[in-house]
Amino acid sequence: MAGTLMAGAVGLKAQEPFLPISEPPYIPTAQTEWRSLMVSIAAHGAASGFDAWTSWQRPERNSLLASNGRFDASSAYRKAGIFAGASLIEVLVVYKWGKKHPWLARACRIANFTSAAMLASAGIHNLSNRR
Repeated sequence: MAGTLMAGAVGLKAQEPFLPISEPPYIPTAQTEWRSLMVSIAAHGAASGFDAWTSWQRPERNSLLASNGRFDASSAYRKAGIFAGASLIEVLVVYKWGKKHPWLARACRIANFTSAAMLASAGIHNLSNRR
């Protein structure tokens, strides 16, 4: 009998603590920081892709992206490279210094969502100017 009590006690230690249904499950802060950073990077990427799609074969004013005055495949490659480089730098900076300076992850999230909003509005503007 003592053996079954001990086995039951050991089994209880391995279980998660009981939480009432009304409380959300515990998620560590570091995990939520990374999750929200990845969501913001995804939003930035989606908006960048939308802007590239609406700019395809249209006149391009940005001299960094323009190829013979138009937005074409080489422009899209440059735009994707800029997005990938910025995202990689953000992830590396947050990975390296994020625990010591938690404001870095928040600043990157704000920058990503701001860029996503600006690129989405540029894409909507491109769509409204179609003939």
